[in-house]
Amino acid sequence: MTQINLHGHSVIHDEHDREGYDYLAHKIQGEEAKVIFDYAKEHGTAEFETHLNKNYSLVHNSDGTYTIVKR
Repeated sequence: MTQINLHGHSVIHDEHDREGYDYLAHKIQGEEAKVIFDYAKEHGTAEFETHLNKNYSLVHNSDGTYTIVKR
């Protein structure tokens, strides 16, 4: 697992979840990513779909980190 800083948040992802990371990091604007992070923090998880129609969840962990998980 890899842990990186993404839009000011500590994010964990496996290599097989790289497309979800790339989408949040490079394919959408920072304000769009902020909405996803805020939703995950408030509700525990936020579902999103990449530009290639792959489905992921951004999970807010109890330690304040986030995990990207392919659905």
